[in-house]
Amino acid sequence: MQIISWEATRRCNLNCLHCGSPAENVILDEELKTHEVIEFFKQIARDFDMSQFRHINITGGEPFVRKDLLEILKGVTQHPFYRNIDIQTNGIYVADNPSVLDDLRQYGVTGIGVSIDGLKTQHDSFRNIQGGFEKAVEAASLATQKGYTVTVSVVVHAKNIHEIEELYCYSRDYIKPRVFRLMFIDPIGRTAFDSEYLLSREQKSHVILFLKEKYELNCDKYFDRSVMMVELGCGGWFGKELEGTFRPFIFHCIAGINNLGILFDGKIASCSNIPRDFIEGDARTESIKEIWDRRFQRYRDRQWKKTGKCENCKDWDFCHGGPMHLDNEDYCIL
Repeated sequence: MQIISWEATRRCNLNCLHCGSPAENVILDEELKTHEVIEFFKQIARDFDMSQFRHINITGGEPFVRKDLLEILKGVTQHPFYRNIDIQTNGIYVADNPSVLDDLRQYGVTGIGVSIDGLKTQHDSFRNIQGGFEKAVEAASLATQKGYTVTVSVVVHAKNIHEIEELYCYSRDYIKPRVFRLMFIDPIGRTAFDSEYLLSREQKSHVILFLKEKYELNCDKYFDRSVMMVELGCGGWFGKELEGTFRPFIFHCIAGINNLGILFDGKIASCSNIPRDFIEGDARTESIKEIWDRRFQRYRDRQWKKTGKCENCKDWDFCHGGPMHLDNEDYCIL
C-alpha cells in the first residue's frame, strides 16, 4: 500500500451538475468523527509496512466543509510518514479564507488540486454558483504563490470542450499550476444518464490530440517545475501506440492494488468514485490491515471484467479492463 485516499466528507458547499459522489445517496450522520479519523491513520501507520508509502489524497464532497479538518491533519501528521498530503477542493473556502494555506503547510499538505471546469460562464453554470470561477482561480493562484504543487483539474464535457485550449492558455499564463489535468466526464453520479454532457468518441479523440500536442511540447521539461505539465486523468485506455504520449505514465487503475480508500463513513474500499457495492469492510468494526490483506480480490484479479470487447483484446495485459469505477464499454477508446 502506497497511497491512502480519504473521502473526508460527502457534504459540499456546492451542488454541481456532474457530482460523482452526491450526498443524497448516503446517510450523512454516519460521517467519521475527528478522533476516529486520527485513530484509523494511526492504526495504518502501526500495522502496515510504510517503507514505500507515498502520499495521502483527501477528497470529498468538499474537504473544507469539515470544520475539524486542521485538527485532523494535526493529529494525523504526528506520524512522520504522513508528510505528503494533497487536498482536492472547489476553491471556495480557500479563496474566502486564504490564511488556511499557511495553516495547511504546518500539517504536511504539499499539493492543492482545484477544479476549474471551463471559463467563467461554463464553470459557474456547471458548478451551480455565480462567482465560482473567480474564486477557483483565486484559490489556485494563491496556492501557487505559496509554493504548493497545484493541479488545475478540468472535467471535460460536451459543453465546455470548445474552451479547453483557451482555459489551458489562461491557466498557464495567469494561474501557473504545476499540472493541467483533464478528466472525461463519466456516466456516474448525477451524470449517469445525462447524455447532454457526455462526450462522443470523436470528442474524446479531439481531447487526446490536444493533450498529445501539449505533452510533446514540454515532455523534455518534465522535471522543470516552472513548466505546466498536462495529463489525462483515469479516463480511457488508448492502446499501446498512444499511451505514454499524452500523459507522463501508462495508465493502470491502482484502486485496491496500492491505493487504499477510507470512505466518509469509515467503510474501506479505494477510490470514492467506485460504487459502494465494492466496499470491502468497515474500519469501525474491523482491522484495516486484515481487510486489506484478506479481501480486495475483485480489485486485484480483474478477470471478471474480461467480457465484451475486453474478452479477446490484445491490450488486456496492460489495461485489465480499465478503472474500477467504469464498465468496459464506457472506458476503452479502441
